[in-house]
Amino acid sequence: MHPVIAYLGPFTITSYGVMVAVGVLVGLFVVLRVGRREGIDTDTLLDLALYMIAAGVVGARAAYVFLHWENFRTAPLEMLRFWDGGGLSFFGSLGLCLLVAIWFTRRRRLRLARVGDLLVLGVAAGYPFGRIGCFLNGCCYGLPTNHAFGIVFPFDEVARHPTQLYSFGFGVVIFLVLWRLSLKKPFDGYVMGFFLILYAAYRFVIDFWRVSPASNITELTVGQLVSLAVIAASGAFLYAARRRASSPPGRP
Repeated sequence: MHPVIAYLGPFTITSYGVMVAVGVLVGLFVVLRVGRREGIDTDTLLDLALYMIAAGVVGARAAYVFLHWENFRTAPLEMLRFWDGGGLSFFGSLGLCLLVAIWFTRRRRLRLARVGDLLVLGVAAGYPFGRIGCFLNGCCYGLPTNHAFGIVFPFDEVARHPTQLYSFGFGVVIFLVLWRLSLKKPFDGYVMGFFLILYAAYRFVIDFWRVSPASNITELTVGQLVSLAVIAASGAFLYAARRRASSPPGRP
């Protein structure tokens, strides 16, 4: 683990923050490159990117604080210190980003499904870098394991699943699949729908090895329950979008 890269006066440069920044830049590069291919105005995409970055941070932090409220109840100002490394929820980021994308596309009179296909490519491209940041920071670690590939993290002497590295591998595969799908997508929203299904399926699986907040409903984690809901909603969205795309003009 190498959570801190350098100290610059009162500022701390963390490996997590650097890797998240790299992920954002890589994602933005992919969005702009594919956006030009799709004929979407670059300035519009840059404007949307600024909103999405802000929404991603706020949504990710808000969801994390909600799930770990016991850690912040006596120190509420700590809720704002997201830059210390970790403490972010990707599902929370996705949720608020989706709401912002709906607002932005309606305001600019763009098709949400078309823009969404583009945005998720950028998200998928940047995601693996964030997980490398998690590994360097020592957060989002796994459950104890006796396997040879277990890694001992600094906070204890127990070998654990390096779920951050598993997530990195899953993230690379998801991006490659989505890139392939984007080259010959049959209708707008196709790539976005599959991204949500693939991410939720991966998250459902990874939580069997990862330390995650437990739910009070079943033996599944909160992340797994959310994943099942996302898979169901995304499947319904893809079905509706496919029917809409195949309907003759003038028919519902």
